Amino acid sequence: MATTHRRTRTNTWNKTKGSAGRSTTKSSSSRMNYTTLKNNWQQKINSYRTLYSQTQGTANYGRPSASTLNSFGNWINKGAVVQTVSAAQINRWSKTDKKCATATAAKNVLWTKFGKSPIKAVCKSKTGSYIVATTPVFKGKTFKFPR
Repeated sequence: MATTHRRTRTNTWNKTKGSAGRSTTKSSSSRMNYTTLKNNWQQKINSYRTLYSQTQGTANYGRPSASTLNSFGNWINKGAVVQTVSAAQINRWSKTDKKCATATAAKNVLWTKFGKSPIKAVCKSKTGSYIVATTPVFKGKTFKFPR
């Protein structure tokens, strides 16, 4: 009774049927690259730090509400990355003379510039800039706002 082993496309090892026709047990071994794991955790930590900083000190323009920060926390749990964008940068991307005064206007500018897919949520920070929840990867590349 010879059992053969073959490697499948998903990089798991499976045993094929033995000579007696019985199927044998599957064993899978998945390996997570430590560098990838570390980078994912670092992204989450940095995103949570951005949210945490909104709860500290005084708020010049008004802090995001607790429910808004909680919503951003849920986006982070789903894999989003939180980035900050200055109001001046949003105004440059808008290509109009009007200034973006609300988070909804900023979200519309970002959707026009980058598309709806990478932009998940936008809110105004306590310093007057904008906090944006984005996908970590868009079109096969790490998504970062240009400076």
